[in-house]
Amino acid sequence: MLERTFIHVPRIGEKREAALWVRGYTSWDRFREAYPPGAFREHALGYLDRDLAARSLPRAHAWRLFPEFAGCVLYLDIETTGLYAGPNSVTCIGTYDGRTVRAFVAGADIDEFEHTLNRAELLVTYNGACFDIPFLKTAFPRLDFDRPAHIDLMYPLRKLGFRGGLKGVERQLCIRRDEAIAGADGYTAVLLWHAHERGCPSALETLVRYCLEDVVNLEPLMIEVFNRFVETYPLDIRRLPIPPRPKIAARADADLVRRLTARPLPAP
Repeated sequence: MLERTFIHVPRIGEKREAALWVRGYTSWDRFREAYPPGAFREHALGYLDRDLAARSLPRAHAWRLFPEFAGCVLYLDIETTGLYAGPNSVTCIGTYDGRTVRAFVAGADIDEFEHTLNRAELLVTYNGACFDIPFLKTAFPRLDFDRPAHIDLMYPLRKLGFRGGLKGVERQLCIRRDEAIAGADGYTAVLLWHAHERGCPSALETLVRYCLEDVVNLEPLMIEVFNRFVETYPLDIRRLPIPPRPKIAARADADLVRRLTARPLPAP
């Protein structure tokens, strides 16, 4: 898809890009060969580079990067203490690279996350631009989170008409998750960490399971976004298949989740 993308070029918006496609300029090569020579052609050609496109694409169109980084994608989600972003605010980092599902936990192996990040060329998150990445930059100031390209799925999903948090979007798209933590949310994850600190034996594994459920669901969500957009374009682009869901070894304590999510209703 990226070789057919012009929207990151200054002065080319969605309408002008669509007009280029309709006129037959359906790829960078076709544009280079057939567009009349002149200042605009030379100006545009200066932007037809993968890395430049990755830095320049509007957030709502960053999904176009996905096929270009096959094999180098890292799905990413974090859990926190619920406080402000600080050096010790990240409790769990969940990652999935299409092969290995892994959690990095504060006080255990969270420093090993650096090696996983260094192998990634593309990060895929949900609301990561405003939440996950700023928290991680504060927690790991020497790591370069700006080096990998980044797709924050919240923005293209909004353009497709899906709003709300990750779990709500999953429900709208019929993407399932483990029933044991189906009622949990970000605040539950905070409570699970506090329960772990108080010595609850099943809290940490439940937190890890919750985090990794978020992570592995980013993959079908990413592919759903890609397929829904390409269906609307006058281009011959194949839909991507959704791969089998990976197994998650960590198990959730459903009773603990029920107790933590049974919050009293506020007084009227």
